[in-house]
Amino acid sequence: MKSTQFKITVAAIIIAFVLLLAAAISAIVVVVVLGKQSPASSAKNLRYFSGSLRILNLNYSDEYTITTSNGFKQMAAKIAKVLDSAYEDSELKNQYNSSQVISLSPGSVIPVFVLLFNFVNNGSSASTVQGIFVENMKNTSKTGFDVDQSSLHLSEISSSDAQNLLYSACGIGGPSVSNRIVGGTNAGLGSWPWQASLRLLGSHTCGASLLNDTWLVAAAHCFDMNADANSWTVVLGTINVYSGSEFKIEKIIIYEGYTSHNHRNDIALLKLFTPLNFTSIIRPVCLPEASDIFPDGSSCYITGWGALTDGGSASQVLQQAEVKIINSDTCSSSQMYGGLIYPSMICAGYATGQIDSCQGDSGGPLVTLKSGRWVLIGIVSFGYGCALPNKPGVYSRITYLRNWITAHSGL
Repeated sequence: MKSTQFKITVAAIIIAFVLLLAAAISAIVVVVVLGKQSPASSAKNLRYFSGSLRILNLNYSDEYTITTSNGFKQMAAKIAKVLDSAYEDSELKNQYNSSQVISLSPGSVIPVFVLLFNFVNNGSSASTVQGIFVENMKNTSKTGFDVDQSSLHLSEISSSDAQNLLYSACGIGGPSVSNRIVGGTNAGLGSWPWQASLRLLGSHTCGASLLNDTWLVAAAHCFDMNADANSWTVVLGTINVYSGSEFKIEKIIIYEGYTSHNHRNDIALLKLFTPLNFTSIIRPVCLPEASDIFPDGSSCYITGWGALTDGGSASQVLQQAEVKIINSDTCSSSQMYGGLIYPSMICAGYATGQIDSCQGDSGGPLVTLKSGRWVLIGIVSFGYGCALPNKPGVYSRITYLRNWITAHSGL
């Protein structure tokens, strides 16, 4: 991907920051998300509770399905305030930390939430936490909520279960406002939390995208020379090509109709040996429906650690670039790829070149925003050179291959 490289000193600072952050994140990440941060020395005393209830006098809105929408955020804030008030004058007021609403479901309105407590030496029982919750939910008239008493549920969960609840929503990420520039720029940690590095015998070879806690998707051509799952590992949770969390692959499934000579159906699924735990920097991307249509000219992002110039060295820091969907007929014209574009492909980039994926980006994601979530619409497949005029990047079209993904992964 074409970009102006940062100076070595800046890169060194970024690498050091990533390593330090990775060391600390497992202890404090859930606390940061939920609210007040407890001292690291007391992190071992953090306890989490998952709960739900039904609010009878609220009507469900379709906007609540999108956790990034203003409607969801406003309703979640109101519910969190009610949850907080249940403990603010209780015997656990000094141990209660914060709450976060995870989702809102129909049936009037049913919020699912996580509560965080910081106990000293596990000083209180789960029944105490539950008892205070039930007692204080009996009278919520001052809040304007009519809570169905028979719907109250609260139970203690593990730290890993809490992380999965907090971070399992797909498509949450994207470039910061300051990085919304058309061109290759360094990505921020957690900006593209589904971006994976596929490593062959320990060396970065291709990109991939995390679909859930078990499955990833990549390009079939990444495995032309070696499709032995034991030779490959997946690395997630990093923007630095030399760090991150490593996972073993159980099996590689290559599309039965893949043909390497013309790049048709260039897709593969990867199944991890064991399901991973989501964190703020390891999260899945959303998949589109097979029927979804993404118009020509739509803004998309490509990410990867590929070469910064054609034939050049790979980038040490994850790169991001904005590209536009190019009409398939135009892309298949004599000026571009001369009839080489098939229905299983989608083109993105610019007729003028300059911005493109490159060697080492193969298998990585092409994503676009849909209803506030990042949706995977393409997989880096091939191109003529890198960032040349009239030679945009060609990607495997996810909507065309969507039913195959479902058939083999259940997603």
